[in-house]
Amino acid sequence: MPIHRPRTLFPRRWLGLLVLVVLATAAATEAGAIERRLPPKAPPLADLVAKLDDAQRLAWERVPERLEAVQQRIERTPFADDGVRAEIEVFPKAVAYGIECGEWWEPQHLERATWALDEAERRLDELAAGRKGWREGGFVPLAYRSRIDGSTQPYGIVVPEGLDRSKPVPVWIWLHGRGERDTDLHFLWQKARKTGEFFPDDAVVLHPFGRYCNGWKGPGAVDVFEALDALDRIIPVDRDRVVLAGFSMGGAGAWEIGARRTDRFCAVHGGAGFVDTSRFIGIKPGDVPPWESRLWLLTDVPPVARNLLNLPVIAYSGEKDGQRAASEIMVATLAAEGREIPHQIGAGMEHRYDDPSRAAIAAFLRPAVAAGRPRSPDTVHWAGTTLADGGAWWVEPLGLGEHCAPARIDAVRDWKRASVWVETANVTVVHLRDIPAPCRIEIDGTPIGYPASPDPEGDTGAVVLARAGLAPDGAWGIVDSATLPLHRKRPGLTGPIDEAFDAPFVVVPPAGPGLSPAVDRFVAEEFAHLKRRWHDLYRGELPVVEAKDVTDEILRTKHLVLFGDEASNPLIARAMPGLPLRWTPEGIVLGPGTAGERRFPGAGHVPVLIHPNPLSPAAAPRYVVLNSGFTFREEHDVNNALQNRRLPDWAVIDLAVPPDGRDPGRIVAADFFDEAWGVKRPE
Repeated sequence: MPIHRPRTLFPRRWLGLLVLVVLATAAATEAGAIERRLPPKAPPLADLVAKLDDAQRLAWERVPERLEAVQQRIERTPFADDGVRAEIEVFPKAVAYGIECGEWWEPQHLERATWALDEAERRLDELAAGRKGWREGGFVPLAYRSRIDGSTQPYGIVVPEGLDRSKPVPVWIWLHGRGERDTDLHFLWQKARKTGEFFPDDAVVLHPFGRYCNGWKGPGAVDVFEALDALDRIIPVDRDRVVLAGFSMGGAGAWEIGARRTDRFCAVHGGAGFVDTSRFIGIKPGDVPPWESRLWLLTDVPPVARNLLNLPVIAYSGEKDGQRAASEIMVATLAAEGREIPHQIGAGMEHRYDDPSRAAIAAFLRPAVAAGRPRSPDTVHWAGTTLADGGAWWVEPLGLGEHCAPARIDAVRDWKRASVWVETANVTVVHLRDIPAPCRIEIDGTPIGYPASPDPEGDTGAVVLARAGLAPDGAWGIVDSATLPLHRKRPGLTGPIDEAFDAPFVVVPPAGPGLSPAVDRFVAEEFAHLKRRWHDLYRGELPVVEAKDVTDEILRTKHLVLFGDEASNPLIARAMPGLPLRWTPEGIVLGPGTAGERRFPGAGHVPVLIHPNPLSPAAAPRYVVLNSGFTFREEHDVNNALQNRRLPDWAVIDLAVPPDGRDPGRIVAADFFDEAWGVKRPE
């Protein structure tokens, strides 16, 4: 893979204007612009600089020149390992973003820019001497290159003294709480000197960044696994002994990620946080559009809590914590599933741990680490609301009766009797691996003989079971997976719109004028909005490619996010015949599907959607997204529980209402496509 070469952020001609630019950016708001909520607005830079002593002020004034010098030195350095480059590049990137976004809230924050550039230079010096001593141990800020957008993303590790690194080591993943000021630079500074809540003496503690402050959702959740993979390339990780834990926003992340990726961990601990959007925010499903309340099912934990029956789980709350409800909901939800989980209460505590509770939680987790996760349990419980949740061990759903709705599989494998028992709900296709061959299968009361012999390279078999016609009430039978229809929702192609931003993607802007000035204005504003939001919230440069530069390799490996219409974007013109959409100045037609067609006025309206990309090869299916970025906006940044997907698979926008911090305009209609990517009948 080619090594990513970042742009030089601050050319020399900018140096004399730097302070004026930052001051102007912090003080002025462009007319009609949507107010940024994250990162929060900082005090005037001049006020902070005035509080520095002479030496500190001189160091700050040298930051732009030093930043450029460090960036140029990185460009000149030959890196055999791009991971090493990322571990150095992350520091000047953090300083550059701090300057671009005005991320200085206290005078001491300015000094952290000097610290970061010192650290980058120190690592470059070590590398020139043939060493990578910064990886040795203690509190270590590190970084990796994200596969999503090629950005450098930070993480931290705590390595206990004397840890045996000659064999794979256990890892405790700690998810941090909400930190509006903890952007890249300040996160790195903390990871160079702080342990966090738990610090076992026989394991590495991994502190992911989570792409800043987004509730550990979307790219924030992907970051957890990318950081774990990056750590594994430096210190071999014992994948059977990975604990997932967090508190507050991190507790919410631990509950959600732990419940939806249960088979990745040996234990889960959640402290405080939020697990149910309706109850946490205090809004009822009927208070929002129907698609929005259904989208809560993609991040709420109770619908998938049954997965936590598969491993040890412990909750924590401060006795006086206003967020105690999250743990109480999880305790009650799992009790209804027949499982009592411990709920540690910090006596007299508000929103923090006490030492006795911290010790009790660590004591609970240690035996789980020692035992390790089950390699392949004979009883598996899977609950999900989308195929994007993946499967669990030897059970993988490949089709649902309906997405964004609760689904369930319970499976028991009996080797002595050569039998497999399966019970499902809202599942139409299921893949069973590592089962006896031959064996007797019973699924939802239907007996099915599986006569196949074991795989020649192993001693087990695998089978795909599907309902006839993929109908929710169809009869179960064994099928050849190659005969399943491709144009359906399946793993990797599920929607909604935000799903495209959790994997590698590129954004293609219009190449010329489109259907109307109103559409062109909307497209330009939303493209600029996504570019700014991706930079400020997900801490990366939006991967933009001109239409003429989109190669077959891009179509094979990346999702396409296209802005414009058939007249303005040649890739939309190419893709349109394969989409359930016709868009002319006279009208917008979505369909066909079970509803036939849905029609909307063409004047002053824009469709947005996600759909399998008709330009991608069938062997490597990818998404195409039209005229939308990720769908939660600035108003939702006030609370991480609100940073949820806001639009389903498609919507039509009325341009008479300008975009704001909640919506891209007035939502005329929106819905999910059916399981065959057709338009559904309105409810």
